[in-house]
Amino acid sequence: MKINNKFNTTNLGSIAKVQTGPFGSQLHEKDYVEQGTPIITVEHMGYGSIIKDNIPCVSESDTLRLKKFLLKTGDIVFSRVGSVDRSVLIKEYEDGWMFSGRCLRVRVTTNDILPTYLYYYFTQNSFRQYVRNNAVGATMPSLNSSILRRLKIIYPSISKQKQITEILSAVDDSLSNNRRRIQLLEEAARLLFREWF
Repeated sequence: MKINNKFNTTNLGSIAKVQTGPFGSQLHEKDYVEQGTPIITVEHMGYGSIIKDNIPCVSESDTLRLKKFLLKTGDIVFSRVGSVDRSVLIKEYEDGWMFSGRCLRVRVTTNDILPTYLYYYFTQNSFRQYVRNNAVGATMPSLNSSILRRLKIIYPSISKQKQITEILSAVDDSLSNNRRRIQLLEEAARLLFREWF
């Protein structure tokens, strides 16, 4: 690890554990149930948040069998295929959910870096391009745990990380509130349109 007065530079594998989701032989789509432990698939990964519409679930027995694939608050989930630069931060609400075989989980293993800072680091355009450039496959880009572990991470002191994440979290909250307001206004407009016509 290289350390200077302002930033630390290391690779992801030195500060986090990277885990691939359950392989197809361990969990099939036919195993999904209507009620149980929600499982995050690539299709349910938005940019920054999980799309909770029609999210599949796995049974209690499958949850116990595949418990090493359970998520904790602060984990970061990457798409393993296709949009490999896409990632989501697991919030308290999603603690105990599972991730599918087409995803990778990043779990911070050091006190030197905040999971929220790491997530925001991953969302930078420069880092997303860096991930795309390091992915393999011409027609369908894909990531694996080895590629992800090698990616370079730059981070400041914990106090600076806290300042950065507080500002960015406030911006995200504001954007999320605005999106909800816009959605409510659009729904109201549709209702009025139906009443008029």
